Amino acid sequence: MRRFSVGATLYVLLIIGVLFWGPLSKPAVAQPAALEESRSVMSTSPSAKADQEVPITLVADSLTYNAEEDVYEAKGDVILRQAGVELKAEEILWQAATQDAAAQGSVKLTEAGSEVSGERLQYNMATGQGQIRDGQVFVHEDNFHLAGEQMEKRGQIDYFVKNGSFTTCDGEIPDWKFSASEVDVTLGGYARAKHVWFHIRDVPVLYTPYLEFPVQTERESGFLMPWFGYSNNKGTRASLAWYQVIDRHLDATIYLDYLSEIGLGKGLEYRYALANQNNGKALYYHVTGLKETPDLYYLKWDHRGELPGDWSLTADMEYTNKRLFFEEFGEVAEDYNRDKTVSTLILQRNWQKLNLVGYARYIKDLETNNDQTLQRLPEVGLGLARYRLGDTPFYADLESYATRFQRDEGVDGERLYLKPSLSAVFKPGSWLEIVPEVALYERLYSTDSGDDEEFVPEFSLSLATRLVKSFDLNRWGIERLQHSIEPKVIYTYVPDENQDNLPLFDLFDRIERQNDVTYALVNRLVAGSTAADGSRSYRELLNLRISQGYDIDEARNNRSGENQPFSDVRVELDFQPTRNLSLDVDSRFSVYGGDGFSTLRIGASARDNTGNAIKIDYSYKDVGFESVATDFIKLQLDTPVLKPIYIRFEERYDFRESRELEKVVGLEYRSKCWSILMTYRNRYREDGANDNEFMMTFVLAGLGMNQGFGSGFGTVHQ
Repeated sequence: MRRFSVGATLYVLLIIGVLFWGPLSKPAVAQPAALEESRSVMSTSPSAKADQEVPITLVADSLTYNAEEDVYEAKGDVILRQAGVELKAEEILWQAATQDAAAQGSVKLTEAGSEVSGERLQYNMATGQGQIRDGQVFVHEDNFHLAGEQMEKRGQIDYFVKNGSFTTCDGEIPDWKFSASEVDVTLGGYARAKHVWFHIRDVPVLYTPYLEFPVQTERESGFLMPWFGYSNNKGTRASLAWYQVIDRHLDATIYLDYLSEIGLGKGLEYRYALANQNNGKALYYHVTGLKETPDLYYLKWDHRGELPGDWSLTADMEYTNKRLFFEEFGEVAEDYNRDKTVSTLILQRNWQKLNLVGYARYIKDLETNNDQTLQRLPEVGLGLARYRLGDTPFYADLESYATRFQRDEGVDGERLYLKPSLSAVFKPGSWLEIVPEVALYERLYSTDSGDDEEFVPEFSLSLATRLVKSFDLNRWGIERLQHSIEPKVIYTYVPDENQDNLPLFDLFDRIERQNDVTYALVNRLVAGSTAADGSRSYRELLNLRISQGYDIDEARNNRSGENQPFSDVRVELDFQPTRNLSLDVDSRFSVYGGDGFSTLRIGASARDNTGNAIKIDYSYKDVGFESVATDFIKLQLDTPVLKPIYIRFEERYDFRESRELEKVVGLEYRSKCWSILMTYRNRYREDGANDNEFMMTFVLAGLGMNQGFGSGFGTVHQ
């Protein structure tokens, strides 16, 4: 028995009368009263004739029952319900034995996230099948509209329409639609149409004899929307992609790109999400060169995941045959200025304090002969994290690597690197921490020229304290603010040992003499608040670190000849007063009257809740800092100020050369059911020429978009 929310007394009396007195020999008519509470209700238990599984409820202003034909005639705001199916109309003729309903007048059938509406409907509640004239179907989740003169509902999710149309736009005259002589639709699948016209508003502009359109939120195979454009370096451009669903956790994209001045690009990208968080993707892209462009190819594999036995595998592998590939397909400076590829493979296992790592690295130098490039094939590392020795104040740790260095030309061989250390922690009083530490650098070599070894000791002593003060704030969503000041001083001594007899593979082969003091002061601001679920949350608003070093040997012996024992002052700032505003600074400047900063990097970003965002990155390095001077700024701006037109602007400018390195303008006109994306890019090339490029695509809601490889090196267009 269903529970009724209105007119409960009349409903109960009506049902009791039917149960105790049985069907009447003459039709019984319940006249509608002036109030809603007087509406008539029929409720049935499962019927043996129709083999019903769930009861039926029929509510109307007027309800008449014909016992001979077992038919109910309902009039006036009729509602027929069964489980998740609801049928509304002005009139419904209901045959309980067969569960057939004939509805007319403002008909609306709601089930499983979809609505069917029209003037007349024949429908069977048991099979979910029916017919409707001049009807419409609306799927909420996809905003999918289907309409037609003759519509046949062939099941819970299947429809067949003659002389119909479909779109994902709202309105009596949608911005776009497809019209067809026949449309076969499976909700959660595809709309397959014959003799199709594409309309902009009411104007037909394009014909195709057959079309498949997705009507689902789940992944489905099919063509993605193409990109078109022009570049004065690449020529006319067109990018087409096919998306293929392989399995629930596997899919792939096949790319085909035409570049009239370069060649024909073909690509395959494979993605997987397997058990034990084994996720990754692999890509192969090949360009058949035209004119003076050679054939180019590129491979990349990214993987993260867990293996049996608590082992983890990480892969970041990349290879291309020519640097020209990055120059042509890179879309950011970090890509198109690259001069090498680096492939790494890491196998790792942890046992509480013990960590075992297997590591392999292969470098491809794209500018010079790769025969002299040093490879790590492989390296095995064993690390023992700092642990306490019983109840004593002493701690021990170990860092060790066994590495095979390999190259085709030059010295190669093996090296065992060991760095054991012993430290202690003393806390006199409650405010000072004293940590002395002794370490040994031990290196053993086996090379073509013979075996060798060398060890160098290191001694350090650190003094640190932490002063903390908390304040009640209770504003801006912050309940409590904690301020800490953390001064720290470290003395380090490494004796001067002659290591010229050792091979030189990397920085571990030369342990430089040290006799210096480093001091730092850290200021922190941490905000505490209570989340909606009652849990406490903390966020660091400010981290300001100022540090400097003092070289004792330089002060005593003036080894450099300039008598400048103090290092540059380093200032590091991480400031995030709100979640939408941040400032990050890392700078060094000389105390000996230099021209200013030796290095300066500033990153700032701000955004609001409407989509406006700005990001600035500035980088400066003096020629004396890393031998290569840099001085450039990168600006990125996003704004919906001209909504529904969304704008993105990016620029990189080189102050040393007084030259614009790159400028990108992206425009998107975004409607509810379609978008146009346009991108203009102007990039300065190393050969002195400017590469101007324009790309465009048209996106219909419900269709996937090509986030393609050839239309942008590793770039997702949004």
